[in-house]
Amino acid sequence: MAENTKRNPLAADTEPTDDELGDVMREARDLAMLRKGQSDSWMRSMLVQAVADARARDTVVVHDAA
Repeated sequence: MAENTKRNPLAADTEPTDDELGDVMREARDLAMLRKGQSDSWMRSMLVQAVADARARDTVVVHDAA
């Protein structure tokens, strides 16, 4: 009888192959780049809003009640 040598990737003692590690690393990189893009976009919008708020405060004229 032939022994079942098919690899079970979910077994605790199974080491990932180089191809599997490569796939995981590519997915992790893609996700990290997506999140970085989202973060950069958010930071740009916060900077634009902060500049607009600062300019709005600079145009407000304060009169003394004296």
